[in-house]
Amino acid sequence: MIEPGRDSDQNEGPGNNHAGWPTPAGLGAWYEIDVEIEATPDPETGYIIGIDVIDRAVRSAATPLLREALRGESRIGIAALVAQIRDRTTEQLGHRPRTLRFRLSPRHELAWSSNSTTLDASTPMTPSQDTLLIREDFEFAASHRLHCPEQTDEWNQTTFGKCNNAQGHGHNYRVQVVVETNMDSHGMPVLGFDGLETIVKSQVLNRFDHKHLNDQCPEFETLNPSVENIARVCRDLLADSIGEAGGTFDSVTVWETEKTSCTCRR
Repeated sequence: MIEPGRDSDQNEGPGNNHAGWPTPAGLGAWYEIDVEIEATPDPETGYIIGIDVIDRAVRSAATPLLREALRGESRIGIAALVAQIRDRTTEQLGHRPRTLRFRLSPRHELAWSSNSTTLDASTPMTPSQDTLLIREDFEFAASHRLHCPEQTDEWNQTTFGKCNNAQGHGHNYRVQVVVETNMDSHGMPVLGFDGLETIVKSQVLNRFDHKHLNDQCPEFETLNPSVENIARVCRDLLADSIGEAGGTFDSVTVWETEKTSCTCRR
């Protein structure tokens, strides 16, 4: 939690409050940062590094930069800002994060991922060792029927159960798209969230939202619309358009329910 008019977040400490820390006293901005450290655990303690140490390092690195940006004192682009948070976190920890993810909202995430296996903070990084990823979640509502017409009705009933209902059934599908991109001269992703949204809307959402996948979508005329096949079709629909827009498709995950999902990678 960052409040632009608040000069410090050092109050009584985070405790166990899941909603964020410090406790807001006024209007502020909510962000989440995930840090992954990869190393061999200490043989005695079993630790790689203490969670409290990581927490202090990230807060020390991120809070001043975010407060300056929110006050308008810094004009740095979001990708460059997160890169600075990563670099300052590295200095504080003495370990280079394998991945640092910055969640701007519950559905928007930007991440810097290191391809280097060297975690010593003193080792210089090269641009080729860093990957900039953006992630965004989308949703569409659709109905489908799981049915293989080349098989008997009895086989389909046994294999798919209620999902073989002749009238179909519906889901609120959640789709997460991950794209690899570069940073432009202004510190912004070459392919940003707005560009990704345009692509996903035209290639996926407009095709499938509020449709019966089997009956109304040519992509599934002969393809059983399982969550696995939906993810594969989404990948095939998105990859070329993302490449044309200056990014590289990384993966798409489709959730049929909160417990059932499939990820399809490039």
